[in-house]
Amino acid sequence: MRAYNLSTAITHREEVTELYLHNCGLEHIPPAVFGMPRLWKLDLSANQIRELPAQIGQLRQLRSLALHFNQIGTLPPEFFRLEQLTELNLAQNQIQILSPAIGKLKRLQQLRLNNNELAELPAEIGQLQGLRHLEVQHNHLRRIPPQLGRLPALRLLRAGHNQISRLSGQLFGIATLDLLDLSHNRIGKLSEKIGQLQQLTELNLRSNRLRELPETMGKLFMLRRLLLGSNKLNQLPDTVGKLQWLAVLSLEKNHLTSLPEKAAQCPRLQNLALAHNQLRELPASLAQLESLQWLDISYNAFESLPLLPPRLEKLNITGNRISQLPDRIQQMHYLKVLEAGKNGMENLPEGFGQLYKLEKLSLAGNPMPYLPQPLFFLPQLEILDGPADAKARKKLLRFLKRCRSREVPGRLRLVVYDIMEEDGHRLSEFPTLLLLEAIGIGMSEAAYPIRRHLLYERSGQREIPGDGNKASVYLLGETGFDFQELKEQLSSLGLRLLESPEEPADYIVLGRVLHALHATIPHTFGSLISRPAFTAFLNRQLGRKLGQEAWPAQLDNLRHMLFSPDRANRKLALQLLKSSGVPRALLTDLFLAWKLGYEDQSTLESLLLQNVSEEALRTMYYPLGLTGRTSEATLTTNIIKYTEDNEFDARRIAIFLNESYGSGHLYLRNFI
Repeated sequence: MRAYNLSTAITHREEVTELYLHNCGLEHIPPAVFGMPRLWKLDLSANQIRELPAQIGQLRQLRSLALHFNQIGTLPPEFFRLEQLTELNLAQNQIQILSPAIGKLKRLQQLRLNNNELAELPAEIGQLQGLRHLEVQHNHLRRIPPQLGRLPALRLLRAGHNQISRLSGQLFGIATLDLLDLSHNRIGKLSEKIGQLQQLTELNLRSNRLRELPETMGKLFMLRRLLLGSNKLNQLPDTVGKLQWLAVLSLEKNHLTSLPEKAAQCPRLQNLALAHNQLRELPASLAQLESLQWLDISYNAFESLPLLPPRLEKLNITGNRISQLPDRIQQMHYLKVLEAGKNGMENLPEGFGQLYKLEKLSLAGNPMPYLPQPLFFLPQLEILDGPADAKARKKLLRFLKRCRSREVPGRLRLVVYDIMEEDGHRLSEFPTLLLLEAIGIGMSEAAYPIRRHLLYERSGQREIPGDGNKASVYLLGETGFDFQELKEQLSSLGLRLLESPEEPADYIVLGRVLHALHATIPHTFGSLISRPAFTAFLNRQLGRKLGQEAWPAQLDNLRHMLFSPDRANRKLALQLLKSSGVPRALLTDLFLAWKLGYEDQSTLESLLLQNVSEEALRTMYYPLGLTGRTSEATLTTNIIKYTEDNEFDARRIAIFLNESYGSGHLYLRNFI
């Protein structure tokens, strides 16, 4: 059985097979542990044990022993009686000398001695014929004993972060070796015999003193990862190109001035690190590496971007002398990360905005005081370092996030950004057709400012002059008018209502253009006109006196009819308003009737669409409650929001709610 505390283990000492006492604050091994005859796995890691008692040798059935992260300095002779051990972890201790008796533990398969104070390994370690995994990194070793070359099963050897300067030729006789880590040592030369390690899949020689590599490197046919960063290499052998399975090649922080053409022919290469060298160009063959996904050529001497593979996902060109990115950058459709800081770029090519998968971009350290326009067209961009200031970058990223959720087309990005982040200061610079198209993308926060700009600041007209005889009219979006009925009315006035946007229009009546409508915009038209202005024109031409000037008595009667308990009265009120026009003073009552569910909702909404201003139209569709469980404080806030900067009368709403539902008294008390 397994036990995770000492009390349970003592109670069931005859049955315990696995005991886990990790991080229990132990300063010594509890004596009770030595009386557990079936114990085969013992974990005492992350404690404060300084010495191992002689009784440790009693645990003859022990196969796995974890003592890492303690303060052990020596191993007693009795320790080496544990001849059944297959896994031994002594990492992160203070062991200075490993006894030659280690050779007695002939069943060992995994031995971890990393992060100790070892100056050497005994020759007897070569007697561990079953050893598969050996870790001795972060010690003070000056050599690897040649006897390791006798280990027929060794697959992994980690000996990094030591003081090794030379390698015995016998080491390269380990035909089974799969991973060899000799990083952070003092190795100045690599033997030609390294080509014998033909099962090797990872070779880590980072942070050594290598000036060259032997040609036999090309014989490491199974090699997947070759890590050579932080050496003194001036060149690579052509034979590197023979490493057909190589996926990762790390050459950063060397003295390379060029790469051989054949060295860039590894067909499965995915990651290539060339940072901090002296490269000015890359082999042309590199552009043919279709598997390459990550390339780092930062801090070299490139003056222009070299030809690159088409499927790159990450590219780092920081710290070069590149003044301009080429137009072909737009062809890198898979690029997700681009680090391009500390160059001399003042702008970005127009096609840069076609990098539709770009998520992270760094341009810090380039002379770009403003946000280049192509940045606004990057739909997936989430991280931006430079250019401009932090505030501008934050606004851009916030805007792009909004675009992702609303699917804003690229051609409309600048329009929407100007409204959302710059208060519409530059709307006058955009073509009218582009602004009309931007209204229909389903973003009310963008649509209403654009409509107001078009109707009142640009080409809009407040009304149709005269009788409008022979003029043509086109309805764009929801205007509240019944098409066939309006067509007949306009015909009686000598006007034409257009059905097709292909025909030139004298007037476009700009309605509520929803994204779902996919409204088609005429390419040829004279002026824009608002729905209320068009309604006023119809009232005047059709003699609808009620819609032009209503008497107070008429208004009172219509209000009573609108909210009458008798449905016939409500229907009659709507018919009168449809045929005679809607007085401006009655718009608040129409809004209340529509919002609170009185009578025909469709007719009420149509009358509102025809007559209310852009500001009122915007607030109509706020999902704010006026009845139900709404608190007085919330109700007061809602009334203010519904009536802010438009023709809806807050006082009228509050009085109606107070008379009909007994609410609204907080607003009446504070604001009336």
